[in-house]
Amino acid sequence: MTISRGTFLKGASFTALAGLLAACSTGNGSSTSGSTTTASAEAGAFPITITSDYGDTVLKQAPTKIAVVNAWKNADALLALGVVPAGIPKVSWGQNSNDSTDWFDAKLKEMGKSLNDITRYAEADGPAYQELAKLAPDVIFAPYGNMSAEIYKKLSDIAPVVTAPKGVGMFEVSWQQVVEQAGKMLGAPSAATKLIDETTKQLKEATSKYSNLAGASFIAGYFDVEKKTLGAYTAKDSRPQTFTDWGMVEAPYVTEHSKDAQSVFLSISSEVLDQVECDVLWAWVNDPADVEKIKSDPLFAALPALKKNAAIFESDKHLGLALSAASPLSLTWAVKNSSILEKFSTAIKNGKGSK
Repeated sequence: MTISRGTFLKGASFTALAGLLAACSTGNGSSTSGSTTTASAEAGAFPITITSDYGDTVLKQAPTKIAVVNAWKNADALLALGVVPAGIPKVSWGQNSNDSTDWFDAKLKEMGKSLNDITRYAEADGPAYQELAKLAPDVIFAPYGNMSAEIYKKLSDIAPVVTAPKGVGMFEVSWQQVVEQAGKMLGAPSAATKLIDETTKQLKEATSKYSNLAGASFIAGYFDVEKKTLGAYTAKDSRPQTFTDWGMVEAPYVTEHSKDAQSVFLSISSEVLDQVECDVLWAWVNDPADVEKIKSDPLFAALPALKKNAAIFESDKHLGLALSAASPLSLTWAVKNSSILEKFSTAIKNGKGSK
């Protein structure tokens, strides 16, 4: 089933995003002639065929000019592999003052580069086709994010496209799979495996300091204060994937009710919230003022996690983005530059202590 970018964002309560994507520009107007890379292609890697649900992409040699479609995850994976893309989308939710992210900018600086070395474009309800055509890339990298046969065809008319692995939903691609797709495209699968292993090791070292995360049940989601529902992300989404990697487990209620879900989230009615048990609840909010609305709402008050003070409300959009658009860069940045792990540990202590 094809889900439009607008539908996905609305379903995930990112309704404020639509207005942020109105303009289309090329950022600072500084276009690169190619992508800077330190991920060397392995001997005999090319030609290579990358298969997706939309067709086969054949690359005869390592691409030297890579354009990115969809701001979440994709550009981070390339940069983490030592590749500076020729073109990337601007970040339009949770962004820093550069319409970028702190972790992306820090990695660029570490590599002796800046955003001025990259052509940047806004994506308004879909890829910036005109800007991509002007850039004339060797390949378009778009494993995570909105994709359809129509979008794939339009992008393929510009350059070969690397999208999600065959059989994986467009919003279900994990950061590990994005890195693996990048490794295939670059002819450097060993470098991709090494990056995944090193990132996983760093995250395990960070989470090991908070032993009560192991085995704790969680729900990741958001509250719809108008509809009086709790939206819970399923195991197909980045947030649960991240928290599972941290050693936690999905709450039984979500596991049971998401078996036949056709999306990466499910809507839980306030009428059954008293049955939705978990050791910790993580919920992002667009407006910090919503936190008090949620806590004071008698319908939401039935949720055990709220009763036990085991809920984490994430009003820091930049941190929320780091966890939502999970990547080797964003996740390591989050555990090093925030108190998110400590917050989880404290909430879990409250949740389990009240049983």
